[in-house]
Amino acid sequence: MQAEGIVSDIIFTNEENGYTVCAVEKDDDSFVAVGNMPGLMPGEAVILTGEWTSHAEYGEQFKVASYETVVPATAVRILMYLSAGIVKGIGPATAKKIVDRFGDKSLEIIQNEPLKLASIKGISKKKALEINESYLSKQIMQNIIMFLQPYGVTPAFAVRVYNKMGAEAVRKIKQNPYSLCEIDGIGFKTADKIAFQMGISPDDEERLRWGVLYVMTLSSQNGDTYSEYLTLLKNACHILSAGTEQVENAIVSLIKDGKLTEEVTDDASAVYLPYFYNAELGTARRLSSMLVKQPISYDGDFEAMMDKVENDTQITLSEKQRLACRVACEYSAAVITGGPGTGKTTVINSVIAFMEMAGLTVTLCAPTGRAAKRLGEMCGREAKTIHRLLELTFSEGERQYFSRDESFPLDEDVIIVDEMSMVDILLMNSLLKAIKPGGRIIMSGDADQLPSVGAGCVLRDMIDSKRIPTVRLDEIYRQAAESMIIVNAHKINRGEEPILNVQDKDFFMMDRLNAEDIMDTVCALCAKRLPAAYGLSPFADIQVITPPRRTPLGVYELNKRLQAVLNPPQKGKTEKAFELGILREGDKVMQIKNDYSIEWQNIDTGDEGEGAFNGDIGTVEEIDLRSRTVKVIFDDRRVEYDFSQVDELELAYAVTVHKSQGSEFPAVIMPLYPMPPMLANRNLLYTALTRAKELVVLVGRRDVLAKMVKNHNEVMRNSLLKYRLEKIITNNFGIIK
Repeated sequence: MQAEGIVSDIIFTNEENGYTVCAVEKDDDSFVAVGNMPGLMPGEAVILTGEWTSHAEYGEQFKVASYETVVPATAVRILMYLSAGIVKGIGPATAKKIVDRFGDKSLEIIQNEPLKLASIKGISKKKALEINESYLSKQIMQNIIMFLQPYGVTPAFAVRVYNKMGAEAVRKIKQNPYSLCEIDGIGFKTADKIAFQMGISPDDEERLRWGVLYVMTLSSQNGDTYSEYLTLLKNACHILSAGTEQVENAIVSLIKDGKLTEEVTDDASAVYLPYFYNAELGTARRLSSMLVKQPISYDGDFEAMMDKVENDTQITLSEKQRLACRVACEYSAAVITGGPGTGKTTVINSVIAFMEMAGLTVTLCAPTGRAAKRLGEMCGREAKTIHRLLELTFSEGERQYFSRDESFPLDEDVIIVDEMSMVDILLMNSLLKAIKPGGRIIMSGDADQLPSVGAGCVLRDMIDSKRIPTVRLDEIYRQAAESMIIVNAHKINRGEEPILNVQDKDFFMMDRLNAEDIMDTVCALCAKRLPAAYGLSPFADIQVITPPRRTPLGVYELNKRLQAVLNPPQKGKTEKAFELGILREGDKVMQIKNDYSIEWQNIDTGDEGEGAFNGDIGTVEEIDLRSRTVKVIFDDRRVEYDFSQVDELELAYAVTVHKSQGSEFPAVIMPLYPMPPMLANRNLLYTALTRAKELVVLVGRRDVLAKMVKNHNEVMRNSLLKYRLEKIITNNFGIIK
């Protein structure tokens, strides 16, 4: 059975699977249609195939099995279509002008003769071409969405396919479904499913090669820069359901073609994706070269100049802090490490003052936007993300690269990097490339925190190699010692039980035994108890941090409950269903990946710029269902996301420990309940608690707390940076004392 009409309203859409509830008008009548109709928008003419059903609550509906959009043919329907905002650059007023001028030929003009639109007042030639591009893109996108939907590819991911492959996407996929493997977020499994349905043999050489590369990618996502050969072989055989000889042949051919790099060491045969191999080797060689050469010198006696720094800043450095300053000023590359309250920031500020007194230029950077903002606040000057410092840009095809490198190095003499534990091997190599001859890099970080999200364990490897001059700050200063947060962080790091519930202090434990009681207590603390007792804002000041994602007290469940308590459904608040649930106006959200091309506007000055960064936390200001956009306020910046970009956001009432790195919050709440063993370790607990500035509240079971404190078994990463540094650099600096 068929039904047709004009979509007058989208009542509900699940962006993950395309399930849509919409109102359809035909002549003077209207009805509700339900079913998988991804990408559908108000104003579109549709032919629906399905059957009429009766819903107990909503009455008669048309249940859609399949649908197709139809180009509207009459001037009235074309006006309705264009007025809906489907075509970028055309609103109701512009739509009326176009239809008044061209009538039922309007869409034909837009598609085939767009420059004729420029005869209309308010439409320039440039805008006319942009309208043409938007209209054609819409048609192409619809085809791609419908082609990929049976294979489980969501509309949001279909947009990525279009952005990567363009108008020829469907043809290219039919020709080689494994070309989808190159698109972020889709990968081998989806491509393999499509290939299987197209009749491609499981023994196909292209399938085996992409399967091996997929296993290598999984390894790097777990933090490894390489995979041991036998481990790679075993895992690839399992995922591909293929024989050892077939997979070995695929690995050999990939190595021969330069898609993989193999290196045999004393302990193992290591197989790399080439960019990780080059980054690891490049990092070791560049650090070695920097330490061999003398840095740009300064005139004057260190001790006398440091005395003046102390006098000017009214800060008296400890013996260890002064040693850290000396090491940072003497060597081209140096590491300053230590836990919270040990004075790393004091050392950084003293080094900045010293270097500038010596006539050297200094710049500050950190791996994430929030870490850079925090560093800038502590030092009273601008700090940039490393990506921004290196001037990330895009070539055609959206390939990212850094403008700053050996051929166009940074201008500054001294590069100071904070939160070094978060720097992965690819970023480290890129940063070292951009330091000018004679330049210095001073790296500050806590080696006991979690390693980077990206592959490698750069800070730990540098320290453990004993080849990079390092000073470890280990004295807790008087003011910091008054904080039980800092005292307990150091106790936990030593494997000792924390001190709990000291009156008038800042570190508390609320005993709860089951998951539901823990959840209820966390919600009450956020919504009522902490705001009432301390005057804290549930949105700006309180952060729930939890190690797991998909457990009864993981990020997903906590965010659902906290959203319901802190930002419940309300008349006048627009909401939209997305992959991980409902997004609602007023929600607290986090940017979960770096997007350097997305545009923002300063809400105070109107200034414009680009970039939203992994870890940025903001508030959903507006969800516009008609224009399919979401506006988010990050501090003083307003960022507008298309619905296809919303996978860059997550609810942030609760965040994982990894996502909290580089940030500080006035209050941290951490639920403690049995979790996977790999997450129940000291490293995660220590990292989470050191995010709090004023208050920590643990909620849950003391046996879980004790287990995490005792468990020092971290998941070890495959990395040969330490090995390379030991081989290349002959001078053994160790921890300088």
